[in-house]
Amino acid sequence: MPGSNGGLRRAILPMHSAGPYSTYRLFEWCMATMMVLIAFTLAMPGDTMERNALKPIAHMGFSEPNMALIFGCVGSVRVMALFLNGYINNIRIGPQGVYARAAGAAVGCAIMGQFATALVYDAFTVTHAPSFVIPVFGTLAGFEAISVYIAVLDGVSR
Repeated sequence: MPGSNGGLRRAILPMHSAGPYSTYRLFEWCMATMMVLIAFTLAMPGDTMERNALKPIAHMGFSEPNMALIFGCVGSVRVMALFLNGYINNIRIGPQGVYARAAGAAVGCAIMGQFATALVYDAFTVTHAPSFVIPVFGTLAGFEAISVYIAVLDGVSR
């Protein structure tokens, strides 16, 4: 890429070890890793969903085993897609990796959005006090929506 003085510009970030298409995907890596770690946490012995902050989510019908399965599967597929997306020549194989990334981010957006919605509903109807986790889940849902958009743009550009 030519710079303003006619020479080549250096990249803002060095190339990620997972390949050239992973350099600007740090949030996607963060969410994919978080999903896998949440799956491990939910699979551990004990009743994680009985904590006060998570009771509204448990009342929505989610159980620890099904949540661990969803988080584990989606997080693993996302990690695999992000890793392979950097090494696979998308011109020869096609942009399937970016669509797996987009689907994983869409599922993450839906889950985090449901968590935020459940806690907002609980704050206004039951406890009459908001949880400090509402902005965390809301922010994660918003940035997951942006990740869907970015992944789809990556797929279209290839």
